[in-house]
Amino acid sequence: MNIVAAAIGRPYIPGWTDLGPFVAEGWLIVTVVGLLLAPFFARRRNLACFLVALAGLTAALISLLWVGVPAPGRAPLRGILIADSFALLWKAMLIVFTVGVLFLWRSTTASEMREGDGPEFFTLLIGATLGMSLMASTTNLLMIVMAVELASLPSYVLAGFRKTHRLGAEASLKYVLFGAGCSALMIYALTFLYGMYGTLDLGAIARQVQGGAHAHPALLTIAFFGLIAGVGFKIAAVPFHFWCPDVFEGASVEVTAFLSVASKGAGLVLLLRVLMTFADAMEYRAAQPLVALAYAVGILGAITATVGNTAAFAQNNIKRLLAYSSIAHAGYMMCAVSLLFNLNGHQTDAASGVNAPAQVLLFYLTVYLFMNLGAFAVAALVYRATGSEDISAFNGLVKRNPVLAHAMMACMISLIGLPPFAGFVAKLNLMLVLMNNGGGWWILVAVIAVNSIASAFYYFRVLRAIYLEPAGADQPAFAGHPLGVALAAGSGLALVLMLVLASPVSALTRHYARMQGIGGAAATPATKPVVTVSAAP
Repeated sequence: MNIVAAAIGRPYIPGWTDLGPFVAEGWLIVTVVGLLLAPFFARRRNLACFLVALAGLTAALISLLWVGVPAPGRAPLRGILIADSFALLWKAMLIVFTVGVLFLWRSTTASEMREGDGPEFFTLLIGATLGMSLMASTTNLLMIVMAVELASLPSYVLAGFRKTHRLGAEASLKYVLFGAGCSALMIYALTFLYGMYGTLDLGAIARQVQGGAHAHPALLTIAFFGLIAGVGFKIAAVPFHFWCPDVFEGASVEVTAFLSVASKGAGLVLLLRVLMTFADAMEYRAAQPLVALAYAVGILGAITATVGNTAAFAQNNIKRLLAYSSIAHAGYMMCAVSLLFNLNGHQTDAASGVNAPAQVLLFYLTVYLFMNLGAFAVAALVYRATGSEDISAFNGLVKRNPVLAHAMMACMISLIGLPPFAGFVAKLNLMLVLMNNGGGWWILVAVIAVNSIASAFYYFRVLRAIYLEPAGADQPAFAGHPLGVALAAGSGLALVLMLVLASPVSALTRHYARMQGIGGAAATPATKPVVTVSAAP
């Protein structure tokens, strides 16, 4: 017994130093418990759960901003989770967006949802939000799997939550099958990493790879492929994107909006953290396997953007059109993630720890959040008024509901990347950072530019229906739910303001584009490259 006790040692009991940075996640867990208990104390269970979820998310956001980022160099929970400014800003964006999804539900689906389904729905939504929050805060192999599955499993059920809707059930089944296959592939690949290097810490693995220890090129290639496949499924990167259009069409609109931003954003921030861990260990030098990883992610991003835009040309269903649009934008953001080694530009500032790809990704996601939230809000309100998701349902919308028409116009123009909306600044910032690094990244700049021009075709189809096509006799004017109209108008206004205030938004994302253990305090000026991160104009 003494030998066993000596081997086990003192039990690890985390204190405030360890748990404090993750108090927002704690509030999300408390919210889930509250959602399960709320039906026992309220007659209008759906409304009660909506209010509990809204209160829980508000408390999580306030606590997240109140606690802030812990002191540099401190690794809470023995390094299983990471608390840094990059994760903090993503979590704040995720919570704000989820609040927007709640309002979207209240203005569209709430009246149709059967009384008593609310506890299940909101529990799944908050559970998925918790998983997507944790995805930004770890480089531990086991925690990566747990976070991805915690985000994925509730999402599968949410996709088919419309229990009497045939398309929803079919979409959910496809989502589960694709997700199970990609998760199995990712877990299989991560076992290779653990087996070769004997640790769950990705940073330690990266340092061993940099030192050439236990070099098994074939196994390492399989491991990286499986990891990218698992995360690529969440991003809907080609060729792991086939679930996306069907799920978007079959799911209710608030679930579609949630998956379009939250799921893809979580996958992208996790992918960036994983790849930057390897890039930092190799000091951003053009050495294998970093070069192969950078080219693979860059090519995958270019193909994803091209396939997304090309497939959107033939879509008449607005939700499928926005699904392919989200695939294309995921491809654009993957191009930023491919900046793993230095040519002419640099990735991380040794003095401040600002990470250029992280800044680009955070800025793009901030704008993308409002673009998609506004577009789906308008689509949901038009569907509620007409019962159709076809683009023809938008005919003459400018006369039927001018506020929604102008809000949709702001979102469509911003998705193309044209002024006077913030999507222009987001794409310009992305292209400038890619150009700064030179070399093959000029090809990615050209791909983004050509795809942006091509995407105007299907975005302008929606605008043509809104402004040029006459409304049919069965398409009268409608007011729309006030909360939904305010959500759409607020999103459109935010896109204008973020162009006018592009410099402050860019400064904010630069301030939070710091990753623990990557540059900054962990860097030494003698070994880390100095950078000037491109700021948005």
